[in-house]
This record gives sequence, C-alpha cells and structure tokens, in this order.
Amino acid sequence: MCGIAGLLSTRPGDAGPELAAALDQALAHRGPDDAGHWHENGTTLVHRRLAIQDLSPAGHQPMASACGRYVLVFNGEIYNQRELRADLERQGHRFRSGGDTEVLLQLLIRYGSAALGRLRGMYAYCLWDRQERRALLARDPYGIKPLYIWQGPGGELLFASELRALLTTGRVPRRLDPRGLRAFLAQGSLPAERTLVEGVCALPPGGIGIWQEGRWHTQLHWQPSYAPEAPLPYPDLVAYTRQALEASVQAHLLADVPVGLFLSGGLDSAAVLALVSRPLTTITIGFAERAFDESEQAAALARHFGAEHHVLPLGAAEAWRFLPGFLAAIDQPSVDGFNSYCVASRAAELGLKVVLSGLGGDELFGGYPSFARVPSAWALHRRLDPLAPAGAAWLSRSHRAGAQRLAAALRRPASIDNTYRCLRGLFAPAEVERLLGHWALASAPEHGRVGHEPIIDPEDQQRYPDPSDRVAWLESSLYMGNQLLRDGDAMTMAFGLELRLPLVDAALFRALASQPAAQRLATGKRLLRDAVPELRSVLPDRPKQGFLFPFQPWFDTPGSETGEQFLLPNPSTPAGLDMGPWARRWGLMVLNDWLQRHLGLILPTAPPMSARS
Repeated sequence: MCGIAGLLSTRPGDAGPELAAALDQALAHRGPDDAGHWHENGTTLVHRRLAIQDLSPAGHQPMASACGRYVLVFNGEIYNQRELRADLERQGHRFRSGGDTEVLLQLLIRYGSAALGRLRGMYAYCLWDRQERRALLARDPYGIKPLYIWQGPGGELLFASELRALLTTGRVPRRLDPRGLRAFLAQGSLPAERTLVEGVCALPPGGIGIWQEGRWHTQLHWQPSYAPEAPLPYPDLVAYTRQALEASVQAHLLADVPVGLFLSGGLDSAAVLALVSRPLTTITIGFAERAFDESEQAAALARHFGAEHHVLPLGAAEAWRFLPGFLAAIDQPSVDGFNSYCVASRAAELGLKVVLSGLGGDELFGGYPSFARVPSAWALHRRLDPLAPAGAAWLSRSHRAGAQRLAAALRRPASIDNTYRCLRGLFAPAEVERLLGHWALASAPEHGRVGHEPIIDPEDQQRYPDPSDRVAWLESSLYMGNQLLRDGDAMTMAFGLELRLPLVDAALFRALASQPAAQRLATGKRLLRDAVPELRSVLPDRPKQGFLFPFQPWFDTPGSETGEQFLLPNPSTPAGLDMGPWARRWGLMVLNDWLQRHLGLILPTAPPMSARS
C-alpha cells in the first residue's frame, strides 16, 4: 500500500524535481517507509512506500525492469503474487525481490493489460514504456485503490493517488465543478469518475487508461455480471461459499507485518474473524448510547476466537476532538468516513500497518433493507404510474426530506435506479437547486444533472437478471464504491495504515454472482450465516445494526455544546428546507470545510443554533 503520482508530458523540460517534491510531500502520509522519484524527458514518476511485503530496499519504487525499458509505480497489494511468481519462474524469470511489485511489473511486460485478469488484489498503477513513450494506467475491479487524473491543455497528464496531491502542484486550476457539487448534494458523495474540481476526474473502477504523446483514452478491463449458470443445490452452495470465503480471507492475510481487524460485532467482520487461520489484534468502538453500541458483542467474539481485543470508548466530547484531523484527512467529501478515521487512529496507536474489515458483506449477501424496499417500491411505482404526477405534486407540498425525494422519484420513469436514488439520496433535485440558489451558485450549468446518470445500462440488463441483482450492484457501486471504499482508503491512509477487504474481492464475486439471487441474497444474509456455522453459538441472529455513530442524538440533545461544535461552521440553508436528518447537517458541514480548505470558496454560514432559537 502506497501513494503514487506522476506527470506524462511531450515537453522534455516539463517535469522535474520541484514537481516531484510537491507530489512527494502531499503523499507522504500514505508511505512513511520510503520515497522514490524518477525523471526522464518530460516524465516524472513519484512513489511513497508503506512496506508490507518484502520490507527490504529491494521493494523500492519506482521500479525499473531488468532490461531498463519499463518503469512502474504501483499502489496496492497482489494477494496471489506467490502463485503468479511461481508461474513466471517456470517461464525462466529470475526475481530480485520478494514483494509483489516486481511480479506485477513482469506480468505487465509479458502480457500487457491482459495480465489484469490474472490478478487477485487491489491496485492502481502506472507502467511507463521508455521506448514507446507510452503509459498504461489501471485500477482494480472495485476501485479500492484511487487514481485521479488531470489532462492539461498541451495533452500532458498529471495523476495521483489523491486529488489533494494534484492541487498542490499549482498546475490544476482550483475551480469548482458544478456537476460534482450537484452530484454530492444529491447523493452525499461524488460519482465514481467525478470530483468537485473542474477538469479532474478519476480513472473508473476496473478501468484502463493509455497515454501516448498527449493522446489519452480509457476502457474497462472488468465489468460485473450476475448472469446465471447452473444453480447448485443449497447444501452444495453453502459448502462452495465457505470454500470461496476461506480462499479470499487467507489470500488477504499475505503480509510480512502483523495484521489486525476492525471488529464491529456484526456478522460480516465476525465471519472474517472466524475464517482467519491465526490470532489477530481486533479493534472496536464503544458508545454510551446502548442502541449504537456493539462493543460487548465484539469483545465476546474476540474472546471466543482468541483475538487480542482493544476498545476505543467514544462519547460526543471525545469524538469532537477527532474532528479537526478528520476534516484535514478528507480527500473527497462524503457523509461518511468519521467512524473509519476514529478506529484507524486506534489501530495506528497499537502499531498496526495492516487491518482487515468486513466491509462488502452486505452488498454481496443482501444485508441492507434496500434489497427488499427498492424492488417493492419500484413495483408499486410501476402499478401506480398513471397517478405518479398527481402523487408527486401532493408530496411536494411537504417539506419533509423523505417526501421530497419520493416526489422526485415519481416524476421520473419507474426504474430500480431511480427508486434506489430516492431511498438512498441526500437532497431531492428541487432541494439541490434551492441550496445552489441560496448560495448564489444557481447560475452554474447543470450539464445533464450528473447526480442522476444511470449506473446500469438499460441495454445490458442480462447481466442483472433479478431486480435484487440490480440493487446489489447499485449498493456496490454507488454506496460502497463512491463512499465507503473512498472514505476507507483516505481515512486509514491518513495514519499510514493499509485497509484490506476480503469480502470486496473480484474472485469471490465471480464465484458467487452466478448463483440465484433468491439464495445468494436471502433475508438475514442466510447464506453467509450457513457458510460460517461456528458463529451460531456466539453471534445472535438479530436485525442489522451497522457501524453507525450516534450523531442524531448527539446533535439533537437540548443544550449539547458538542452538537453545536460538531456542526460549526455550517452553511446556511433556505427557509423550509428539512435539516432534521443528521446526514444533511453533517454533509453540508463537511462540504463547506472542503470547499474553503481546497478551493478557497466560502459558503454563507448559519449562526449557531442557540442564536437562532
């Protein structure tokens, strides 16, 4: 796990030590163990290393091939590197290092982009071909590892693991992208390829980018598919799922340093703990608010499986002290991430460099209420479609957040995508426009309302044969991909900590996705429970709780100074806009801080609640 950056230019004098120094400093927190720069004829490659495999200097990057033609900067982990290494050795290659970087380098030299189909891991990289003056950039299927891109007026390409690193170079204009702003307000996070900075985008998950002499184009090397194959009898499916889970968890343990686990007390992280073949250090957060606290259950799980367990007790006052560091660590804003920042701080205090998480289990096994609610609401919308305009008009009279989002859904065609956005959204389109008008940003062009672009291609529905499959990928791409994965990377890397996700794994997905949705996504994550039966005696079968902070009670407790502090400064909002849901207040606070910190844009702020009462 590392940080990478670089500049690809047709002008020989365009890249140099000053640019490398700016990028290096901006990414230093991602790789405290080593740093490397490489320059040649307009090309600069920068690497910051967090040493996880082969801790020796042999893993130094940028890494050049033995022939000297190719140079690689790579961020991530290749979990099947030992199998790939053995195959390359059978073909005659002799390795100089024991890590995965040289394995990836040699695979790319031999197979080009076709090598990506052989990788099990998370990755973002740039391979530079000195002879052809051609660069190959790519991201893993889920986009666990980030890669941001800016192309200048002369065709030059600037890339980095973090958006903030691009801004520090002085080359990227600090201009707000109104499409990104609208998308954030609609969903509480940025779309996969969008940012809040005009001209800066992200290489898409599962994407490949090729740059040569100022020309840049992208394509996908991986796309999800739930297309059915011969279904297994349920007992065989349970055994098959167990085998696939064990393989993924075992692969994600590959490291030359100790490995920990974020243990929430829920099913997903408990399943990872149960499947780990060696003792781990586990970390959880405890709350005084019983409705949110899972620390006792997490402690019981840790005892049962022999883990060394640690708890971070967190009340409102303690949590508030984490806020300045959290805001400074945000690379792209969202309404999430604070929980990851707090628990990562504890892991770093314990000296860990690698932590596992159960993130991804809800998306893979159907754990969210949306798996039932979205298809039901979609079916109702289809039946009531002739009455939808009247229903939307009636709902619009209410200022309640849910009513506004439902009215917006009824104004659009009945689809899984639109229904999902209604139930998972932050502000309805009409509310977004009111906010932009209130902030004097309403004149910004909409460019097709990026926040409502379809995620699932309507011409490719055979890849999503069941409505629940479509919900599964919306959860995986919109909520997990655009929010949880992005926040997880930024918040853990703020402490030089590598986050690994055994349940967010393309090989595991391929193993299970072709099985019927009725079994794979059965209520209560039945398939996962049956595949890990050793949890039955220690983990009660109860409704999903989630790794949530008690923000709503913290913010709404009368006279709570901490609630006031958490939400200051907060942008002012137009009269009549429902700001009761905590995510709306939190999202605007985070947005306001990010815009001021990185773009120098100050939104009009509201007075403290006490001053308005």
